[in-house]
Amino acid sequence: MIMDKLKRIIGILLVLCFIVAFTSCGEGSPQEVTPNETTQIAENEASEEITVLSLNKEYISHYEWYEDHPEMLVRSEYTDITLDKSMEKKYPLLAQTLTETSVMRKRAMEEEKDNFIVTATEEFLNDSEAFSTYVSTLDVQVRRADSVAVSILEDYNSETDRAFNCLNYDTKSGKLLALSDVVTDIVKLPSIVEKVIMSRIGEEEPFGETAIPDYFKNTPEEDITWILEYNGITFYFESGAVAPTNFGIQTATVTFAEHPDLFYKKYTAVPDAYVVRLPLSSPFFTDLTGDVRSEELIVSGNYDHDGRYYYTLAISSESSSYEVDWFSYDLNPYYVKTADGDSFLYVFSEESEAEDRQMILCVFSLKNGEIKQVSETDTSLLYRGNNVFALPTDPENLLLYNYGKDTSDSLFRVGKSGMPEQKKLKAN
Repeated sequence: MIMDKLKRIIGILLVLCFIVAFTSCGEGSPQEVTPNETTQIAENEASEEITVLSLNKEYISHYEWYEDHPEMLVRSEYTDITLDKSMEKKYPLLAQTLTETSVMRKRAMEEEKDNFIVTATEEFLNDSEAFSTYVSTLDVQVRRADSVAVSILEDYNSETDRAFNCLNYDTKSGKLLALSDVVTDIVKLPSIVEKVIMSRIGEEEPFGETAIPDYFKNTPEEDITWILEYNGITFYFESGAVAPTNFGIQTATVTFAEHPDLFYKKYTAVPDAYVVRLPLSSPFFTDLTGDVRSEELIVSGNYDHDGRYYYTLAISSESSSYEVDWFSYDLNPYYVKTADGDSFLYVFSEESEAEDRQMILCVFSLKNGEIKQVSETDTSLLYRGNNVFALPTDPENLLLYNYGKDTSDSLFRVGKSGMPEQKKLKAN
């Protein structure tokens, strides 16, 4: 039953994506261009300075009880992403697309919540002692946000299942990108992805010699789950798709650095500095040591038995690990790359369930793959009101709020140590 609900909500979200793709092709969309014109446009855009975009994130929660019973019937939590108003005038088509997607995403999650309440109430009244709370979360995470592309990962969790959905947009047109818009030769992908997955699984062909090639051969391009990153593209394969079910969800990152001829140059041009939201308990691949080779970075936490707060925090790379007792209602980890090549991990730890979601920021250095805690500060994402927060996307211009200082200034930059340093807002 839970799996059926999962399939329904993911199916709804995928259908909504196709609707957005269709409606984005109407009035106001760029005119059709020839292949030569497309190549010229891409080359011109690749030569331009790539800038980071500002976005906002909204948190929506709904908790349902049956009268005064202490056990919750339904816990539904999800987040949403929209373009910041400061960017709407420059990228009106992207703003429109993200807003339309936001409306449909909320509609889908509200429908799921309403269905959960009906079913959960019936089960509770039938056998309250055997009943367990219906829980679902959808965390919408920005993986790339610049003047070339905006990529969003939807991380859906139910009581027993997890699934990813990816949305990749052209920043100027607001249209969904196809895999063939980014990759020059899709035929080369299966062997590259197979090598990446086999190197991590550590076994020789655990699912048959043609599992991964067969997946790409038999799966329509629009059904392949992939996301455009700052350093390449990452594929997500549901459990059992390309490896035995017991191996769980598989991911594979194909990087620009290792396969430069496999990508159109437009998408390999990225900012020198950026911030990326990391999914919990799922590998993120990036070059931590400067040797051009991608390494695995994982941030995870353990829930209490009621699933209400985290009591441990764990961080691991190929060469280092860190684990500590914790208390947090939510964990929000971000990978930070600075212009001078340093890497840090920003973990915003929610200390309150209040609307403004007061946080503590813990900063970790990832230099040479070694995980070391730098320090912590009473700092959270800048609260814009109505459960909306400014997302960190640019290490040079972070909109944060420091609870420990009596100041109205909210603009920060990542300092040499990794800690946020306050910047003065420019006068109008």
